[in-house]
Amino acid sequence: MKSTSFMISIFVLLPIFSWCATSTVANNLQSANLDGLKNQFQTAMKSFSDVASLHYALAGIKELDVQAPDTFCNDIKRLVDKSNIESIYHATEAAKSLANCKLPAEDYRSTISSTIQSDKSTTADIYYAVRSSVNLGVNVDEATIEKRLNSLAKTDDSVLSQGYALLTGAQLNHAIAKYYADTINDLVQQADEVDGRTLQYEGGVGATALIFNAFHEVSEKADSPIKIDPKQLMKFASYFSTKRHVATLRSAYYLTKAFKYLSDTKNSIPVVVTRVNPSTIHSQNPSVLISVTNLFGQSVGEMTVMAESAKRKDDGVVVVSKQKLTPKASDFSVYELPFYDKKIPRGFYTIHLSLTPRTEGKFIGLTDITIDVKVTSEGTLENAELNVVDRDNTAQAKTYKLTYPNSLSDKLEIDYHQKLIMKFQIKDKQTQEFIRVHQAFLRFTNKKSNKEVIYLAEPTDGDNSLYKVEVDLTTNANDFQHQSGAYELNLMVGDALLQNGFSWKIKDTIQLSFHEESAADKDHGSFYSAKPEIIHQFRADEKRPPTIVSLVFSALTLLPLLVLLILWVTLGFNLSGLPLGLSLLGFHISHGAVFALMFFYWRYLDMFQTIRYLALVSIPLFLFGHRLLATLAARRE
Repeated sequence: MKSTSFMISIFVLLPIFSWCATSTVANNLQSANLDGLKNQFQTAMKSFSDVASLHYALAGIKELDVQAPDTFCNDIKRLVDKSNIESIYHATEAAKSLANCKLPAEDYRSTISSTIQSDKSTTADIYYAVRSSVNLGVNVDEATIEKRLNSLAKTDDSVLSQGYALLTGAQLNHAIAKYYADTINDLVQQADEVDGRTLQYEGGVGATALIFNAFHEVSEKADSPIKIDPKQLMKFASYFSTKRHVATLRSAYYLTKAFKYLSDTKNSIPVVVTRVNPSTIHSQNPSVLISVTNLFGQSVGEMTVMAESAKRKDDGVVVVSKQKLTPKASDFSVYELPFYDKKIPRGFYTIHLSLTPRTEGKFIGLTDITIDVKVTSEGTLENAELNVVDRDNTAQAKTYKLTYPNSLSDKLEIDYHQKLIMKFQIKDKQTQEFIRVHQAFLRFTNKKSNKEVIYLAEPTDGDNSLYKVEVDLTTNANDFQHQSGAYELNLMVGDALLQNGFSWKIKDTIQLSFHEESAADKDHGSFYSAKPEIIHQFRADEKRPPTIVSLVFSALTLLPLLVLLILWVTLGFNLSGLPLGLSLLGFHISHGAVFALMFFYWRYLDMFQTIRYLALVSIPLFLFGHRLLATLAARRE
């Protein structure tokens, strides 16, 4: 069994790394990646090429309570296209994000009016026009807007169009806003549910966040609570919380607004419970620390946090029940659960939490909260010994007692008549019990070539869990490629629940002697070197017959025509029966064209070209020939 040090490190550490990667809070929300969103907006503010990007950057950074300087006002005026309603919308929204930036309303009035009146305008265009008019202080005919929205609803019933209709309704009077607020539940039902955990709309995070924001804006204008079931609201929040990075500024802006609505105390607030310390519990990290915040990472006030149970994943044994967590921060954003106890054995555990608010507020997501942790222990290597035994048991075995981390000082030589046996046990330092681990390897490293041979240590049955590795230098000689010489001997032990792994150099130099000569090393580098180029060779053309053969057969082919001409000259022509007219002329011309096409096929054309031309010539040949034959038949009658 051969490998490298890198591969062994992977095998030993993989369970630990995989646990760390997957042991985050299960089925819970995550706080918004505010730093990532802020960096995205700030980067866009330094480099932008259109007014839309500037709008999303300025408005997005303002949602994060950062005020952009008014110097961007000149850029807005420079980039806006006064004849494009979408450009006007972005310009007015960007200007609104600044403290002192006013755009002249008269420059955009005609475009806004024509967009509202045009039958080609979409629901999005209507929203852009209405929102721009609100930003500029331009009055619009709300009855006309309502009529246009109703007309567009009949031709475009997509969820995005409905979302823009809600956003437009939020800009109009209370009655219209109330009408659209009552349609929110119907639009929620059109969301796609994924794995029973998230709700989203076609179009991704940008479209979903836009529609979700429309729910809140139109509900605020209608002075009515948003009509979304708490479970559905949690599924929307779960979808947004999974978006740690978004590709476009538009999506980042609407996602930021969605997070802000979900963190506003006027609305129902999804509670975010996350673990703030490592998942590994041991004597140096004895407690589980969790944070209780909103999606913006802000405290939601004092909570009673209860650990309903903590169950071991292997067998479901409950080790903690109805234990209250204690606050660790003055703003009640962090709570502590002491978990390390000698009575709690090493293993993987799931902690079930429930929250009870002690302040006023509409909170959701207070139950069914789970956190995965693992309890690790420190291990010690015990009863390690190295035995050198004759294969036929004719001589007494040599036993070397080993103590970790000391190396064996005795000279050690083993030949093909012998075999090496390594035994050891691993003891839990906390419980003083012998335990089993995921991986235990004995590694031989050739001192000259640095090639490694790895053997797996297998535990014996029973409570003592004695590990044993047996290497027979005769039966296992192929593993070493019969290469005699000096080897370094190491023992490697690792486990996901073992606080400390082991990499123990047992013997710096051990001499191995094999019976047969060494096998040649494989040149592994040749596997990755360039291979000879493959050059495809077509089959050589078959040898053609002599030219005289072709000429003879060509002459034989033309011989009937020569006989026909001779007979015509001898017997004479009788053309009196031919009817004169266009049919006769067309038939003979078409017929001659077919013969000419055969000549060209012989000399110049390929088969496919000939077929195309023949298809064209065949049409007049058929028509004129049919007409000529019909005329001849009529004369005979």
